Amino acid sequence: MGAVRMLLPLLRAATGRDGRRPGGRLLAVALLRCASPRWTLVRPKPLERRLVWSEEAVSVGRAAVVRARPGAPGLLARSLGLHAQLLVQTDRYEEALAAAEGSLSVPESHASSRQIAFCHLMRTFALAWLDRPDEAVVAARRSVAGYRSAVPRRADRYLGSTAAALRAQAWVLGRAGRTAESVTVYFECAELMRALPLWQQARLVVLEFRVLAELTGGLRVLGRFGEAVEVGDSAGERIAPFVARLYPEARLLGAGLLIDLAWCIGVTGDLPRARATAEEAVARCRALRGNDDPVVGESLLALALDCLAHHLDRLDAHAEERAVCEELVVIGERLAVTAPDVHEPGLAAALDSLAHCRARDGEGHAAVAAGERCVELYRRAVRRDPSLYETELARTLANLSVRLRVTGDFGGAVAAAGEALSITRRLAESGGEAQRSAVAGRLSVLGRARYGAEDDEGSAACFEEAETLLRELMAADDPGPYEDGLAAAQSGLAKALGAAADGHLDAGRADAAVTVLRRMMELTGRTTLTDVHAECVSAFARARDRDPEGVRQSWRRATGEPWPTFVYRAG
Repeated sequence: MGAVRMLLPLLRAATGRDGRRPGGRLLAVALLRCASPRWTLVRPKPLERRLVWSEEAVSVGRAAVVRARPGAPGLLARSLGLHAQLLVQTDRYEEALAAAEGSLSVPESHASSRQIAFCHLMRTFALAWLDRPDEAVVAARRSVAGYRSAVPRRADRYLGSTAAALRAQAWVLGRAGRTAESVTVYFECAELMRALPLWQQARLVVLEFRVLAELTGGLRVLGRFGEAVEVGDSAGERIAPFVARLYPEARLLGAGLLIDLAWCIGVTGDLPRARATAEEAVARCRALRGNDDPVVGESLLALALDCLAHHLDRLDAHAEERAVCEELVVIGERLAVTAPDVHEPGLAAALDSLAHCRARDGEGHAAVAAGERCVELYRRAVRRDPSLYETELARTLANLSVRLRVTGDFGGAVAAAGEALSITRRLAESGGEAQRSAVAGRLSVLGRARYGAEDDEGSAACFEEAETLLRELMAADDPGPYEDGLAAAQSGLAKALGAAADGHLDAGRADAAVTVLRRMMELTGRTTLTDVHAECVSAFARARDRDPEGVRQSWRRATGEPWPTFVYRAG
């Protein structure tokens, strides 16, 4: 290709820069050769230079068509197809779509099946990035079908492959939310590449790395963590280290793969290895930030640090976790300045993690400050896209309520918890059992906030509703995931009822106190929790000591029975 590139000035001089004079076809062919991708293991020429060559090839091809040069339509179609590929790679998707469709519509081009499939492949990418997923899926299917039916020709060897089309189909299915179908196609693509001769595998080494990395991410989304670890490990074994040195995109893929792999390893229970993998991902992302694309590298670094912070928390390495969270907030601040719509939600999540660290370290007011800023950022994100961020807003409002309660701001805690509950109730109307479980959790948070604010009856109402919801979920599904929540709700209910009974007796309302005490006795019949039974015994003892006669008479009127001498028998 170097010799051809050196001939370009001579060809331009002989034919005119637009190829108007005889010999224009030769100039166009030379330009296409320079702009085309070459042998995989050779460092490619800069994208900007190749784009200039392809634009010139299109111009020469158009001039040749106008002058009815022999073979001109085919040359123009080929030039437009290659130009579309380079436009996709430079994020000019509208132009890329126009170029690909223009290539397909050139009259009498006699384009090969492989060239047509290649143009559909470029349409796939352009349509996907233009948020037209359904059309992109159709284009991907056409591309795959075209490559499978194409007769191999040496002239078409750089016009993509069946493997590339399958990868594109899997990718657009994933973007369309059809992850299970996407993973199936990724597996098909990986098997296809493994079956190729070694010399063909060498040409597709970057594509294979991309397929394995994206397949790992898809398996993670589906919760198939063990398979994801196997695929991620195989990517590291199959792809030679020098590939990353030749191709910046391989370095980006490698960093993203390590992040997905760390999450999946952590879920499978190997926390030390998950931490080590996350630390390797952080190191790779720091190198990317310094040597490749600083913005993309910093975005990936934020994801890697978030993963590392999570696993440090699970390993109880709290000092290191806090340092990571603080760095994550600093990076989030920088990214949010450049693209608020994209990066503010990530900054909000980082602030929530930092608030958790501060609360654990006893810095209550600092935790509240971070939590309040987190909530404000999520409010802004909800205004942009409610469906995506309302769940996170409700979750962080509940967290803020807990932190406000710890600092003694019970009014603020009740307000935050009430808003969290309101949002979650609305989401639960169409969100299924997961959201109903979240409603129960929000009710417990509001119950504790009201208890702190001395609204004991309101607190008890929250805990009673949470208990009812959780029992319904346990009856309909595996009770295991709900047992801890049920125990917490019952314990909170016992405390709230005990405090409510005390309040009624202090105000001289013996009948109301007895009503509450009867609810406590009913609660002891629904649970074997020791703390609930102990709270009930204590509440009855306090009631007897505060108003020995009044409460006994009220009890007899309400139940027709004498005042109980015990609530339960030990043992």
